[in-house]
Amino acid sequence: MKNPYLFDLAKSQPLVKKSGGTVQGAYQKPFHILKGQKGAMFLVVLKPGGIREPHWHPNAWEFDYCISGRARMSVVAPGNEWQEFDVEPGQAVFVPMGFFHYFENIGSDDLQFLVVFNDSALESSDDIGISVSRGGVPNHVLAATFGVDASVFHKIPKLHEEVVIARRDK
Repeated sequence: MKNPYLFDLAKSQPLVKKSGGTVQGAYQKPFHILKGQKGAMFLVVLKPGGIREPHWHPNAWEFDYCISGRARMSVVAPGNEWQEFDVEPGQAVFVPMGFFHYFENIGSDDLQFLVVFNDSALESSDDIGISVSRGGVPNHVLAATFGVDASVFHKIPKLHEEVVIARRDK
């Protein structure tokens, strides 16, 4: 009989698998005991140059723990406040609900981040990424906001699906 209290996160099927990295998750669908418990855990592995798309969670806070590698992270808070900082193994980061953030691998080895939420859902169902958000704002509005010509934004695609993990050019 399968143990309902045990989930092998490291051996689970990746939810996201891209050249920049992977996301594996213990949330209510594959780990049934989490249903209604307001908790989920994800293992995000970013290759060198990998980036977790800038995003925010309107319904959950995020608690991150750096297992290995080196990360750069930025968190944007209300009141026009933002912090950019580096994260090393053994350090934890807390991102309050609704705060805009991202992290990237700035080292030469894989970055492993353990990410915990106070929501039992799949992360992407409680996450709004910048890639899709850009599509919901007309070019003329972005141009007025940033004080540039609207043609600047014609070069940026309007996506209908989140990128989740990207990779910067070296």
